[in-house]
Amino acid sequence: MKQKIFIILLLFFTLYLGAQSNSSQQFTIGGTGPAGGTIFAISKNFVWEMSEPLGHMTWDKAFKSCPQYQGGGYTDWYLPTKDELENMYYNVIKPGLVKDHEAYWSSNQEESMALWGYNFKKGRPGLYGAAKKLAVRAVRCFSIQ
Repeated sequence: MKQKIFIILLLFFTLYLGAQSNSSQQFTIGGTGPAGGTIFAISKNFVWEMSEPLGHMTWDKAFKSCPQYQGGGYTDWYLPTKDELENMYYNVIKPGLVKDHEAYWSSNQEESMALWGYNFKKGRPGLYGAAKKLAVRAVRCFSIQ
């Protein structure tokens, strides 16, 4: 009986310490996140991870596709904002940590027919018609302890 209790306690502490080490894992810009994407921003207790390019599509399809993406088994992906795309550009694209020269959709809308995207080749945002097919990357944000 004592041996069973000891084994259960040992298993509990092993799992507990494993969970603790995961929550304090160090992430770096350009490194790989828990879902297999590239880390592009870190702020206090939050980390942002981007997927590989998901192809070219209209804004409507991009807006619907990102939340359905399940990279790394995670279901919290979404279409990035214009600011998140800008962070991608300045933190991983411009320094050359990730090679990319596409224009990407953002979730920001300016007018009913004009939507914001971010052109990584030019290094700036721009307005595009919703029917245009731009590249798409999904992003996710997660907290760390």
